[in-house]
Amino acid sequence: MSTEQPAWVLGRKNYGDNGLLVEFFTGEWGRCGAVVRGAHRKKRGGSLASLLQPFQPLLVSMVGRGELKTVRQVEAPSAGYSLHGEALIHGLYINELLVRVLPRFDALPQLFVAYGRAAEQLGVGPSESTLRRFELALLSELGYRLNLQTDEHGEIIQETLHYRYESERGLCAAGVGEARSDAAVLSGEQLVRIQQWCDGERDLELGDLGVLKRLTRAAMTQITSGRTLHTQALVRNLRSHQRG
Repeated sequence: MSTEQPAWVLGRKNYGDNGLLVEFFTGEWGRCGAVVRGAHRKKRGGSLASLLQPFQPLLVSMVGRGELKTVRQVEAPSAGYSLHGEALIHGLYINELLVRVLPRFDALPQLFVAYGRAAEQLGVGPSESTLRRFELALLSELGYRLNLQTDEHGEIIQETLHYRYESERGLCAAGVGEARSDAAVLSGEQLVRIQQWCDGERDLELGDLGVLKRLTRAAMTQITSGRTLHTQALVRNLRSHQRG
């Protein structure tokens, strides 16, 4: 039985003479792989391959009882988002991240909505805050929610204190001497501001954005096993060449 559901393309590669093997993120099934036969054949209105692009909202019908499905029909309910430059790298990073960490056939409707919101925002331009918000949503959905409200003992974060983050323990109180000498130590004031941004109560300040990036990257090691993504390596190489 075929069911139509909203979907995004996370990645694809050629399959046989005219087909594609596509990695989808769907509203009902979560991440799943599917074969699209005849994807490169020219049809009225263009080939399916031209439609099966990242950041293009889709409605997809798939069949099959095994892990690898077969696509029966694909429609584009609206125009896709055109990502360029750094925004494209941000989008590809999100796609690679989902392929790397999401289990197959685990529906995550809230994360699906968060993905669509991120794609729309990146269609406007590159945004580090968009990446951080999506990473926070992903961590929360996978059971690794980043708690910025209390420390490891359940005590409320105090603006006058300092903390360090440990992936296994969360936020731990730091001593005065440690706060002065360790660049990895965070001020409670920063943490409170970031939590207010998470709650939609304020904009994220530039300095706090760097702190949040450090926090999310540290937390993400739990779901990526500390392995660098290809898009992260690409960004590092590009920046290295720019400095050179």
